[in-house]
Amino acid sequence: LREECGVSGWSLLQLPGDAVLVPAGAPHQVQSLSGTISVEQQFLSPESAVRLRELGTEPAGTPRRLRAQMDGMIFAAVREALDVLRGCK
Repeated sequence: LREECGVSGWSLLQLPGDAVLVPAGAPHQVQSLSGTISVEQQFLSPESAVRLRELGTEPAGTPRRLRAQMDGMIFAAVREALDVLRGCK
């Protein structure tokens, strides 16, 4: 990819307790050197949510499944925020 598109790759060794943030939309590949447990968190920025909603109003817009996933992510974020606020007494 470097020669074709000017894209450079990164290689890293993740140790127990380390976290790796992969930016949204960034292609990535993982090679496990031993048994692992992977935890993934999807992040939907406010800007992306607005854009997806706008696409959903167009005739050839966002597929129904994608909109349902987005609605679920927004609902979960609001629920988590309310739980945090409830804990701040």
